[in-house]
Amino acid sequence: MLSITQQKILLALLRAEKPITVRKLMEYAGIQYNIKHHLEYLSSLNLIKVDCEDEFPRRKLVALTDRGRAIANLIKEIDSLLNSGGPANEKEVAVYSISSRENTPR
Repeated sequence: MLSITQQKILLALLRAEKPITVRKLMEYAGIQYNIKHHLEYLSSLNLIKVDCEDEFPRRKLVALTDRGRAIANLIKEIDSLLNSGGPANEKEVAVYSISSRENTPR
């Protein structure tokens, strides 16, 4: 199971559509702490690929693999289903008064 942070990383890479640096990835994903162990885990699942530049400053570039892109698209689809305004996600909730003799909505 992927953690929320790992899901954020995959979605940020999906939005970027190209390899990006770890610093940019953290910015895009809204993460403010070290993500090294998350990147290692995602890489071990073959969801991302991390390459180091040969020239100075030797930044690490992170990109989705084909498998990672498929998983990120599924996460994006699930997120959109959860946030849609369908019958399972009714925004109107009736609040009943406990002190009144009649249980009428406020």
